[in-house]
Amino acid sequence: MSMNFWFGGFGGQDLRMSGGGWILYRKRSDMVIGPTKTWLFLDMREDSIDIGNFATDMTGWPDQPQLTAFYDLPGMYHNRACGFSFADGHSEIKKWRDSRTTPPLKPHGEIPDHISTPRNQDVIWLQERATRKK
Repeated sequence: MSMNFWFGGFGGQDLRMSGGGWILYRKRSDMVIGPTKTWLFLDMREDSIDIGNFATDMTGWPDQPQLTAFYDLPGMYHNRACGFSFADGHSEIKKWRDSRTTPPLKPHGEIPDHISTPRNQDVIWLQERATRKK
């Protein structure tokens, strides 16, 4: 399990992730898309875990899907699907559609920190539920 990076970032800083200018949630009222549409925790792939959070790359949101990419890869342990819990307390299972979201596991955490996947509808799904511009 990993926490959405956009809940607090790195000690309250965004370190200019995705170019900077994105909301770091510190309180419920910060969630401009609302707690029912904002994921908080997800299953994360064991070979993609680095610092304990899951950073959704917001680059390209909302109108440049050719720029979509991953910083981290989500879990795929439920038949190419991933468990999510949302800020309002409900949970969902999301079935991944793009094969670039679920490459084979790599030993020793060899997943790179940035994986370009232009027009990946799974990245767009994550972006829609992660954060928004300030």
